[in-house]
Amino acid sequence: MIFLTTPIDEPNYNTIMQTEVEPLLAAIRKDGTFITTDGKRIHYEAHLAEKAQGAVVIFHGFTESAEKFREMAYYFVQNGFSAFALDHRGHGESDRIPGDLETVRLNDFDDYIRDANVFVRDVVKPLTGDLPLYLYAHSMGGAIGGRYLQEYPDDFAKAVLSSPMICANTGMPIPVAKALAAAMCAVGLGNASVPGRCHFNENETVEDSDDTSEARFLYYHEKRLKNPVLRTSGPSFRWVKEAMAVTDKLLDNKNCGKVAAKVLIFQPQTDRQVLSPYQNKFAGELRDAKLIFVPGAKHEIYASTNDVLQPYLEDIFAFLG
Repeated sequence: MIFLTTPIDEPNYNTIMQTEVEPLLAAIRKDGTFITTDGKRIHYEAHLAEKAQGAVVIFHGFTESAEKFREMAYYFVQNGFSAFALDHRGHGESDRIPGDLETVRLNDFDDYIRDANVFVRDVVKPLTGDLPLYLYAHSMGGAIGGRYLQEYPDDFAKAVLSSPMICANTGMPIPVAKALAAAMCAVGLGNASVPGRCHFNENETVEDSDDTSEARFLYYHEKRLKNPVLRTSGPSFRWVKEAMAVTDKLLDNKNCGKVAAKVLIFQPQTDRQVLSPYQNKFAGELRDAKLIFVPGAKHEIYASTNDVLQPYLEDIFAFLG
């Protein structure tokens, strides 16, 4: 099968997204919510491709949203895959622990995995029937996806993990980050914002970001300027505590032995958000995993310039196909 892997033209990106991509997706999109096992309301987007040959479930990254991945959803739909994405709790239109919108708060990292399972079970599978399911997960979504593959190994045939957060980069040594986060939680400050990390920067530039494509960066940045729920920017101390703890679960040999899906991992050349060596360790623990290094890319590979994005898309669809 020949897949369409030519990225949207960057000089005309804004126009094409607004006049072609977004209207096409809106015409086939089903927006909805589902209720989690602990009663939270989670928002999702379902883009149902005509005569779909499969379905791709998208797990977004930390401080992101389903809406940020509409360009990727477009590529999946154009190639015959229905595309499903949820706003993880604490993000986008989904329920949050009370507090400012710029801080991601969390009680238990496993809540993300349980939410995702309800999404797949109650939303994705009823809308896709017997179609094969595939996973596309970025950063924090990659950690959620990795744990999902370990806990629910029968759901996905293949999984693409893009810059997965096997171990988060807090900017300090791991033992120090763990001890600090645990101490703040112990004194009742788990939901407090980590200082200096949780303020939305309305003047951010592509150079400051984890993107290399200015057109792609500006398109979503404009959405964040207009919509407060898209301005999540940093973690609470409990989020840090939970994120640090998930690394051991992801790398546990017994957990990795449960993974049945074929896994493709993308690792960018420059990554400030996660510690890349842990991705290599994770890939080495899986029975069927391949890691691709992406020269010229930063953490958000999907928001790269077209010279980087095109081979990235080619590798994804060659893997799925």
